[in-house]
Amino acid sequence: MALLSIKKRKEFFKALGLGEYNKENIIKLQKRYFFRKRDIDGDYGKDTDILLRHVYNVLMYSENFAPSEFKCDCGGRYCTGYPDRMRAKMVKLAQEIRTFYGRPMIVTSGLRCRKRNNELSGSTKESKHLKGSAVDYYIAGRTDTLTARRLTIHTIKHFKNHGYSYGNGVDSDGNNRNAPYMGNAIHTQIK
Repeated sequence: MALLSIKKRKEFFKALGLGEYNKENIIKLQKRYFFRKRDIDGDYGKDTDILLRHVYNVLMYSENFAPSEFKCDCGGRYCTGYPDRMRAKMVKLAQEIRTFYGRPMIVTSGLRCRKRNNELSGSTKESKHLKGSAVDYYIAGRTDTLTARRLTIHTIKHFKNHGYSYGNGVDSDGNNRNAPYMGNAIHTQIK
């Protein structure tokens, strides 16, 4: 993926209220989101490009989420926190679910770097989390029990960009799914 053009970077900085596109404001962006100090350098490279695209997608396509809610949970051991960006379609679907239920949606896993993904029970080498196309989440009262998860998954599988969902005990194809590592969370991915 090529870096955003200078024109697009300026547009994104303006749309996000980040000020002028310059080194000082690149550093502010990096300080706000990156895990590791070594990644805060004011240079606009691949990692900052991914971060800017991610922040743009989350803030432009959701009302209730912050960009950091989707951050890789490796804690900076392996990545900047943003090994890729959340896809706009995934952010829109997460917002649609959040709006439909009208209550907080706690993201338990959003973006993942490959090393962190490999550490997690139940993850696959082709995990949609690696490309910002999946999110795991908990909604109080909506994902607490198998019956509630089944009803929630049955409802959201009809949403526009829904591709597949599962939780411990159920998936969107109507199958029983043994996924104790999910606890009370649901995994949802886009088409």
